[in-house]
Amino acid sequence: MLRNILFQVHWLIGITAGTVLVIVGLSGATIAFEPELLRALNPDVLRVTPQGAALAPGALLEKIQGAMPDKKIATLTLASDPQAAARVMFAADAPGRRGESRYVDPYSGVVLEKPSGEAFFRTVTQIHRYLAADDVGKHIVGASTIGLVILALSGLYLRWPGNIRSWKAWLTFDWSVKGRAFWWHLHSILATWVLLLYLFAALTGLYWSYTWYRDALFAITGAPKPAPAAQGGGQAGKPAKQDEPDAALLAAQFRAADDAWALFRVKVAAYESATVRLPSKPGQPVQVTYLDQDPPHLRAINRMVLDLKSGEAVEHERYADKPPGGKIMSSMYALHTGRFFGIGGVIAMVIASVTLVVSGISGWLLYLDRRRKKAQRQARILGRAEPAHGR
Repeated sequence: MLRNILFQVHWLIGITAGTVLVIVGLSGATIAFEPELLRALNPDVLRVTPQGAALAPGALLEKIQGAMPDKKIATLTLASDPQAAARVMFAADAPGRRGESRYVDPYSGVVLEKPSGEAFFRTVTQIHRYLAADDVGKHIVGASTIGLVILALSGLYLRWPGNIRSWKAWLTFDWSVKGRAFWWHLHSILATWVLLLYLFAALTGLYWSYTWYRDALFAITGAPKPAPAAQGGGQAGKPAKQDEPDAALLAAQFRAADDAWALFRVKVAAYESATVRLPSKPGQPVQVTYLDQDPPHLRAINRMVLDLKSGEAVEHERYADKPPGGKIMSSMYALHTGRFFGIGGVIAMVIASVTLVVSGISGWLLYLDRRRKKAQRQARILGRAEPAHGR
């Protein structure tokens, strides 16, 4: 009885959520190596030739603002690598959106061309997260992700072998089988190989789908929830006005960037990259987020809030000092992509994403074959019944 119910649930979720999961898996595999691919495609944008001393942050920001006067600068990111381009992030022009970002030569202040492929990866990321359909797509992806958890667990139960101790029964693929048996082996055995990765990807991916799920994770791990991020140059949750910035405010922001950077360099001896968030008002503390030199992953972010009047850090939150729960919650993206575990973790998640595509396609083929055979059986039954009605 239970087996029959789970079978019905399994194929029903498979034919409804399966197509969405194929799209999510394919897009996830596509963006897995985005940082590496962008660096390879854009050596003249992301890398620069050192020309003496780099500009001070304030002077660099002034040149950027002069080149793009209609934009409001939110953050500036500088790297310790002398050949790395700086990056500027502009304030968003609508709630819930990310502002435009551009790379900049830190020696001349020249705003560089947009990286080739960046728009493509942004679109694929939107498809992966919410099917590029805003809130409606977000809920569809979220429901399909829950469906993946049910598919994985019900599939495990449905193919539970009689000889539980035989690893061959679990993991060995029989290449001699043909037709439906071939697709069943492909569907079930590949899914078993990456079952834990399916569950891991789904349980971390739900972090972005549902507030209740995210809150539950914070409660379970004991990590404090982060405060809403303020939009650069505006209040949190409100769109930043894109009118031409006030000259006095800009001058104060650029001075604050210089002072904050000098104070940051006194307090942090070694870093890989650091991002200065410009204050929205003169006299406000300045936030600097940074990565340690050779960080464990790109989301191992440290946060410092500097009071420029006293010359002290009023807050300094280091990733390395966080308890395990805090590290997990601040590394959710790195966990989801596998980068938390290094390049091997990324490769494993790519394999799981590709396998999800194969599982979806093979599952659909099995379903269609089952429907075809059911229709053939019904046709034979009706064919045998017709002579009796004709007498």
